Amino acid sequence: MFNIGLSLFTPSPWNDRIRDVMFNALNENDKVHCEKINNYPEKKFDILILCGIRVISKKKLDINRLRQNAKILIEIGDDGIDPARTFEDYYFYFIPTNEPRFEHYIYLPKFVDENYLYPEQTNRISVFVDHYKNQTEPERQISIRSLLYIFENLKKFRDRIDVYFHSSNGIELNPNEITIPRDKKSNFKFLEYAEITKFYRRCHIFFPTHRETQGMLAQEIGACGGLTIMQEWMYPFETHHQFEHLIYNFEKFVDFEAVLENCLKKEFINKNRNRVIKHCSISVFNKIFNFEINRILKNHFKI
Repeated sequence: MFNIGLSLFTPSPWNDRIRDVMFNALNENDKVHCEKINNYPEKKFDILILCGIRVISKKKLDINRLRQNAKILIEIGDDGIDPARTFEDYYFYFIPTNEPRFEHYIYLPKFVDENYLYPEQTNRISVFVDHYKNQTEPERQISIRSLLYIFENLKKFRDRIDVYFHSSNGIELNPNEITIPRDKKSNFKFLEYAEITKFYRRCHIFFPTHRETQGMLAQEIGACGGLTIMQEWMYPFETHHQFEHLIYNFEKFVDFEAVLENCLKKEFINKNRNRVIKHCSISVFNKIFNFEINRILKNHFKI
């Protein structure tokens, strides 16, 4: 039996969640005993996984103190082309790539929680428009343009749909106007996951509004049976296969009339959900995660 520690240095909704999911996955593995710990380990572990994005550099951790009680050290990061390796033995990343930067980089699929994310649509068509966000000035301009373009194209259909817009007020239903602040990089009210997923579950259609690097909203709403309508740049190209979507640009919007004709059909909702579950379910994550843990153990220990 091998000991694995899941260490948390910075609590956050995502860090807490990834640790919980890894812990539950490892409980299915008869080769390991797993423990949740906070900060530096105070006992010896065969494998220590740092639950958070690039924790060693971000928290300026003492590598010698980590190594005292960890035979194998694993970091977590965003993508497989990250050049900023630290002192890890392995690195788990979540954005698929055909050519990871280093041999010790290992891909894990991001996951959606089927316990919260499932279809709950009514016969009134619901459209979810994501909040305003940008990281750079060029992104600011294109995100503003995207928001305005989306609402302009939805105007003619407003008597047939409900539009939920994530704003600084929370989730606004059918807003008459939208406010975009000049001096903020994002503008939305934080809602607890259990609260905001109530809206995801009723959505037939989702419109992203900005560039995502690690965001999973398209997959989350897809798991609820919703279709994503987006511009190509809004989600990493490597993730496009994970959710059903349509692509538009500023010169040509999608055939929204055709979308409305189909989005109430059960097969439409099931198709959207099944695509996400195929690639991003917790069971898929558990299988790949345990396979990689067993492979690491086999490479370093006699099992």
